[in-house]
Amino acid sequence: MPKSSVSRKVAELEERLGVQLIHRTTRSLSLTEAGALFVEQAADALSRLEAAEQSVLALQGEPSGRLQITATPVMGQLYLGPLVVEFADAFPAITVSMRLTDRHVDLVKERVDVAFRVGSLPDSGLVALRIASSPMRLVASPSYLASHGTPASASDLKTHECLLFANAGTARHGTWSVGSGSRARDVRVVGRFTTDDLWVLRQAAEGGLGIARLPGLLVRDAIADKRLVPVLDGETPPPMPLHLVHLGGRYATPAVRAFIDFVHPRLVGELGASHRGGPGPDR
Repeated sequence: MPKSSVSRKVAELEERLGVQLIHRTTRSLSLTEAGALFVEQAADALSRLEAAEQSVLALQGEPSGRLQITATPVMGQLYLGPLVVEFADAFPAITVSMRLTDRHVDLVKERVDVAFRVGSLPDSGLVALRIASSPMRLVASPSYLASHGTPASASDLKTHECLLFANAGTARHGTWSVGSGSRARDVRVVGRFTTDDLWVLRQAAEGGLGIARLPGLLVRDAIADKRLVPVLDGETPPPMPLHLVHLGGRYATPAVRAFIDFVHPRLVGELGASHRGGPGPDR
């Protein structure tokens, strides 16, 4: 739509509601509190309308419509991406969009249908299908350990070059959680290499730059090939659960149901999770 048409529509909406929805300056536009509330509720209504349309269309044949998926870059590239490609090929009437980001995506506000989540889940009302559990592993290359020695306890990490994962900044220090239960504690570590990409962090570890703390699913092949060696396995924290989450209920369009039915059992088989009594929903 032309900008003039959008401006006129917004002005008409503000007049009808009797509130200002957008702050306007000569340089920028931003939502007011009322505007943000209206957008959130409108997105919810649009999702319900689309779900209703797709449910009716499904009666005419194969699932169709749009499907928005999000996952972390590592899990998307390593496991979910190939399955999404297979799914798109198997269901040509579904338009698939996949967003890879480490940011926590709000499914309702951003109109995303399915998300791959790592770690414990808040009580959000989402339907969660458990896939597997992934331990965090401390790893280093054989060359690094040969040159610097192997730490015998978590306190020894303070004297080693540790590779740091950080979403922002280039701090030379960080905190790693080690142990579990009564032995759980935080250890302050230091290092000269920081990145916000887990793939790069693994490459740095394989290159002998230091000790890295990485998801077990990301390093299991490197450990099997002896490019990386586990360090202090007795000090690792409890495994992190992996889930596929979606809104469920009235939002579960035929496209969403087809995707879950296609991907979930394959991920469970690939990642080695076991389910007693079947893969039922876990809230």
